[in-house]
Amino acid sequence: MRHKVTRQGVNIVLTNKEFLLLHLLIKRQGEALSRSVIASQVWDMNFDSDTNVVDVAVKRLRAKIDAPFEKKLIHTVRSIGYMFSETP
Repeated sequence: MRHKVTRQGVNIVLTNKEFLLLHLLIKRQGEALSRSVIASQVWDMNFDSDTNVVDVAVKRLRAKIDAPFEKKLIHTVRSIGYMFSETP
């Protein structure tokens, strides 16, 4: 199965995990998702506070989804995790 992501007419190439992460964030748009929820949904693993796998994945996803564009869609929710929203 192929997945296609575009933003403002620009094709964005994502890895499978990046796509799953973006899909989860969009599916639960406006909801702050904890790192443990993200880890269990995307990686099917229990979150270990010693790992930064979620933070690294979000950073890479932001580099592709947000960095080239003025309006940011992926937001950090302090002390909770991350959220996809068209408004800050």
